[in-house]
Amino acid sequence: MIQNKLLQVMTFFLCGIMYSQNSITGTVSDDSGPLLGVSVQVKGSSKGTTTDFDGKYTIIASPDDILVFSYMGMKSSEVTVGNRTTLHVELEADASQLSEVIVVGYGSQSEEELTGSVATIKSEALEMLPSSSFQNAMQGASPGLQVVTSDGAPGAAISVRVRGIGSINASNDPLYVIDGIPVTSGSVSQTDFGNDGSSSNVLASINPNDIESLVVLKDAASTAIYGSRGANGVVLITTKSGKAGKAKISLKSKLGFSSEAYNNLLKPLNTTQYRQLFMEGYANAGTLTTDEAAAQFATLFPVNPDTGDYYDVNWYDEITRTGITQEYDLSANGGSENITYFVSGNYFNQDGIVEENMFRRYSLRANIDVKLTERLQLTNNMSLSKFHQRGITDGTRWQAPFYLALLLPPTIPVYDENGDFYGEHTDIMAGNNPMGHLREDRRELDQSRILDNLTISYKILDNLTFKSAWSFDILNISEYIFSNARYGDGRNVGGIAEEARTIEYNWLGTQSLNYHATFNEVHSLNVFAAYEAQAVETSIVSAEGEGFSHPELKYLDNAANPTSVGSSRIEYSFNSYFGRINYDYDKKYFLSGFIRRDGSSRFGPDRRWGTFWSVGGGYTISKENFMSDAKFVNNLKLRTSYGTSGNAGIGNYNWAGLWGFNRAYDGQAAAAPSQVANALLTWESQNTFNAGIDFTLFDYVLSGSVEYFNKVSSDLLLDRPLSLTTGFESVTENIGDMKNSGWEIALHANIVNTENFGLSLGGNITFLNNEITYLPSPITDGTKRLEEGRDIQEYFLYGWAGVDPANGDPLWYTDGTKTTTTNNVNDAIRYYDGKSATPDFYGGFNLSAHYKNISLNAMFNYQFGNYLYDAPGWVIHSDGRYNPRSTSAYAFENRWTTPGQEALFPQFRWGGNQSSNTQYSDRYLFEGDYIRLKSLTLNYDFTSGILEKMQLSSLRVYVDMANFWTWVKDKSLYFDPEQTINGVYNTITPINKTVSVGLNIGF
Repeated sequence: MIQNKLLQVMTFFLCGIMYSQNSITGTVSDDSGPLLGVSVQVKGSSKGTTTDFDGKYTIIASPDDILVFSYMGMKSSEVTVGNRTTLHVELEADASQLSEVIVVGYGSQSEEELTGSVATIKSEALEMLPSSSFQNAMQGASPGLQVVTSDGAPGAAISVRVRGIGSINASNDPLYVIDGIPVTSGSVSQTDFGNDGSSSNVLASINPNDIESLVVLKDAASTAIYGSRGANGVVLITTKSGKAGKAKISLKSKLGFSSEAYNNLLKPLNTTQYRQLFMEGYANAGTLTTDEAAAQFATLFPVNPDTGDYYDVNWYDEITRTGITQEYDLSANGGSENITYFVSGNYFNQDGIVEENMFRRYSLRANIDVKLTERLQLTNNMSLSKFHQRGITDGTRWQAPFYLALLLPPTIPVYDENGDFYGEHTDIMAGNNPMGHLREDRRELDQSRILDNLTISYKILDNLTFKSAWSFDILNISEYIFSNARYGDGRNVGGIAEEARTIEYNWLGTQSLNYHATFNEVHSLNVFAAYEAQAVETSIVSAEGEGFSHPELKYLDNAANPTSVGSSRIEYSFNSYFGRINYDYDKKYFLSGFIRRDGSSRFGPDRRWGTFWSVGGGYTISKENFMSDAKFVNNLKLRTSYGTSGNAGIGNYNWAGLWGFNRAYDGQAAAAPSQVANALLTWESQNTFNAGIDFTLFDYVLSGSVEYFNKVSSDLLLDRPLSLTTGFESVTENIGDMKNSGWEIALHANIVNTENFGLSLGGNITFLNNEITYLPSPITDGTKRLEEGRDIQEYFLYGWAGVDPANGDPLWYTDGTKTTTTNNVNDAIRYYDGKSATPDFYGGFNLSAHYKNISLNAMFNYQFGNYLYDAPGWVIHSDGRYNPRSTSAYAFENRWTTPGQEALFPQFRWGGNQSSNTQYSDRYLFEGDYIRLKSLTLNYDFTSGILEKMQLSSLRVYVDMANFWTWVKDKSLYFDPEQTINGVYNTITPINKTVSVGLNIGF
């Protein structure tokens, strides 16, 4: 009886337990999707599980149990089960735990372990840019980076300088490394297409949407591991990789419309203004009477038969249009525990604001990671890209459309009576017709590029890994230029055609060992050692021809007169041994050391090898016990570094004594010396000191950094001029020293951060000083004069004193004292006036805000203290020197006409006014201070309820305005303030402002 009752009690008890224990299922995610490996634990017990690839979990728990969800870098979440059987949880990032992993040279480190100076740009800033190049996203994003987009043409070059200019003749561009491959950058154009490097950019082949992170290494502790190529900074680009789990598909599309970003550009004269100026020019010069001038006007310009009056053409309006940009990007990533993938395809099409100007890119990418065994892993990142580009001529060449738009009189028609482009004005700008050039001539460049990195890593021991990486970068570039036979530069020779082919093979092999160990839980040691070999082979073929019998015959095969042909094969190589040691004690004290031994074929056999090194240290003060009472300090860290890096950015054979064999003597093949040998030519070296402090305050509300840097460049690679009696113009030598120093400040504030509303502000500023500390003798170079004790970009010009109100003559200061003026420039000298193209300070600031599903992001960039020089100003604003060329409406409206008048421009006289347009005068110098709204983006993200109905994971629509607003200090500045690093404007395509609408869909 008792036994039966006990059995009944036990049965009731077990049934209750079984009834209360439920199977709980759900998904754990963050704001970007499901999370793999989240710990799900029943609080107070050992019962637990982890989420799978799709973020799903299953656990047995009772209604009173509390489930604890924890994941590294996320805030833990505790949820009471209750009566639910399905429980979905979204984890939030925990700022106190997050120590971002940053890619550095040949590896990665957590942010707290860094001893060097780096800048990081996230993928969000790189997606669906209105520009063809990822470099555009670097502008204003970080201190120490001066990024200039001076040419607004599609596919044009973007200039980047890291902490100033460190060389005179060698390259000042940073080294670009994509997934471990040091790639070719800049312009490799072999024809006039590149416009001296401003109009072509091989990096435009890279799809910015494929980039996961962009890291800029700025100091020696960061760049020394790249040795001879790290002096100008290093830009590390890591492309996206797959994540284990269900495939995520993303489709992004964008449509934009573009026009000139700056509203105060020069505009041409109309016919009424030009005719008035034409008559006035002869009257002021005293060379023709009014009747004679009128007769001359009638002789020069045709009459429109439809109106019986002269033509009135606005050449600026003729050559420009509304630009259109389209972009479509499709990507997918996912995988299993052993294989993950990221694949993408991109189409980018940009029609520029100039007629016929365009850039069209197609790109594919496949990044695969395969875990072959527990110890063996294979990774392959490959991209294929192709682009087609049509450009324009810039500068003061007569075919340059923005040059012609101002100088070509409005009385010249676009078309002749037959409907062909007009070309009868052979005595005016050589008969050039800008619309004819754009429509009938050709300036085209096609580039194909293959990038591949294959890496095999084997874990010899749990803390010792061997890695073998093999990479290649293959470039194939085809250029084609044609000038028609009817007008312009090809008129006298029956048309001109030029073609060039460039093929470059760049391969790299890196073999490395990496050891990592932790001792007694507080000592952490990482040792890295590697050997690397790189070889680059370039082959170039080019040809030119003249004389084309028909307008449709435009290729070299149809040239009646081949004028030149050339070919060359160029090789260079690097051999390197290098290593790195990182140590930290209790994540509080950090030490790092780097050394690299480089050998380069670019230097002579006796000076071919160089050694580069650095040391760095960090100290996290906030982890000390004495900081425990400073509750407002979340993180406070000091770091410093010192080291050397090098610059080998010169020609491949500058050290060698060369002979040219393309000579003839007495009808026979001959040879002659073509280059002076310098067996002592060696590396340009740079010693860099850096000290900084990083901080996070007020419960992670305010964060930032302050840094001081001092870069000293020694043994500068310089082309020293030689007396022409030697038979040579120059010889490359190691001459001169230069210093760049300054301060960098970055701040970011999370002002409001709630579930429905957020507001943050950020900004950075760089103060920069440049000085040539040693140079045997001054070197005059255009608008500048390089001299010891001076800024490398300080202007050396005649001093413009304005216009004489009495008679409209030009006035110059006789010297730098500015005490005496003259109207004869021969009585004046060029002098320094403390004005430089180097800015005193530059940077950017940003605002981010969101309210529920709406977000707003604004990004500004700025530059102050620099000066800009108008290189074609001496021709466009020549005050009548070049008869009968036109000028700008700005010059017409501000010219001197009446005694006593305060005018900006001298009296207009055909033949010129006292050499008023003398080159290298600060008459054409302007203050370059500006602030620009680089990007303003308004986003709307659809709610989860709508997404579930549409079976989508995400849906965003947005409007983006790029370069929409510009402020300048100098209200007389008549070209865009964003110009080349050297400050010289050269009638290039203006920077665009673009208004875009976009749609991003996640599946």
